[in-house]
Amino acid sequence: MSNWVELINRKKEGDFLESEEIEEFLNAFQRDEIAPEQASAFLMAAVLNGLDDEETEAFTKTLIGSGQVLGFKDLGYPPVDLAETGGVGGNGALVAIPIAASYGAKLPIIGERSLGIFGGLLDRLETIPGFRTDIGLSEFQENVRAHGIAIAGQTQELTPTEIKMSQLRANTGCLGGAELTTASLLALKASAGVRGLVIEIACGSGGLVADPKEARRLADCLATIGERLGIHITGCITNRDNPLGQGIGDVLELTQAIDTLRGGGPDDYKEVALDLAASLLMIGQLSTDHAQGLELANKAIADGRAFEKLKEIVAHQGGDTLTLENPENLPRSQGKREILTQRAGHVKAIDSKLLGKAWMHLGGSRAKRGDSCDHRVGVEIHKKVGDAVSKGEPLVTLYTSERSQADDAIEAVEEAYLLSPDPTDKQRAIVENFGRYR
Repeated sequence: MSNWVELINRKKEGDFLESEEIEEFLNAFQRDEIAPEQASAFLMAAVLNGLDDEETEAFTKTLIGSGQVLGFKDLGYPPVDLAETGGVGGNGALVAIPIAASYGAKLPIIGERSLGIFGGLLDRLETIPGFRTDIGLSEFQENVRAHGIAIAGQTQELTPTEIKMSQLRANTGCLGGAELTTASLLALKASAGVRGLVIEIACGSGGLVADPKEARRLADCLATIGERLGIHITGCITNRDNPLGQGIGDVLELTQAIDTLRGGGPDDYKEVALDLAASLLMIGQLSTDHAQGLELANKAIADGRAFEKLKEIVAHQGGDTLTLENPENLPRSQGKREILTQRAGHVKAIDSKLLGKAWMHLGGSRAKRGDSCDHRVGVEIHKKVGDAVSKGEPLVTLYTSERSQADDAIEAVEEAYLLSPDPTDKQRAIVENFGRYR
């Protein structure tokens, strides 16, 4: 088809497209035969009008077919991975992955980098001196076969059309949409050869999806298309109207994960991390169900095997394990600004998105792909929804660098908190679980 405008108009009017039309469009996009404004118009129409299951499946399969697809045979257990759709606060994967690996789960992990208000697994791990995520596909596959796990970033060898499409979506306000999110996420994971996938969908002001109904729609879409691709899907929807854990920023979140693996950690963060670990164990065929997986996850922390496995993972990819034993030696900012309450009361609400923006003002994340970020800066959270506060108590502590826009970060934090004289109920971190394999 050469009349792309006609195709765009049909999608804009809510028509359903044939699989061949979607495949032809995406392949032409990859070959630069479609103008960027036409491609962005098509993506926006897909976001606003949605795609049906057949369209979403075709979209996903075309993205997968644009690059290599890894294969893992005779591993003993199915290869599984964990994905998070983006949420402000702690990354449960830092705890869930070593727990699952400590029981022998096979984990070809393709991680993400920080972008906007959302942190990324790769940046958190690269806070560890020497840790390498830029391993090639050969080394990636060798590590999975030899050690049961490898962690790397997306490359042009895997789903190059998805990389190009995601960059355009980010630049044109098209990051929403359950179907496009499903296609991007599942294409990347399928290209790494996974047969099971655990997903955390972050919902609320600090999540990719603000509306719980949209979060459930995304969960259903992921489960449906995953089944069509032969990938078992399970996971949880989490509440990011409250930032998860007590830190936003690479070094703070890594330190929090280490503390959790050693038996500490904030309750809400631990709840999510253990839930994800239990799902990984279940979907990786290492537990009979989620309840048994949860028992195993708690045991792995109690007996220390999960923390020891984290050290092994880090060592295999060149990282300094001594910093895990002594996380106070991780590189961190020396600048420090406390934001104090001006009156007593209770935290009624937090706009987590604004706390994420405060972290961006500090230089902790990227405005666009390819930008640099500072692993050392962060937002330490002292008060969450439902907490009582006294006048003069710190709400958060900002860890700043010489490049930080500290005044903008302070303004964002002050705007994020809503105090009330009346007590407010604390919020649970997990809204609900989903999936057909629980």
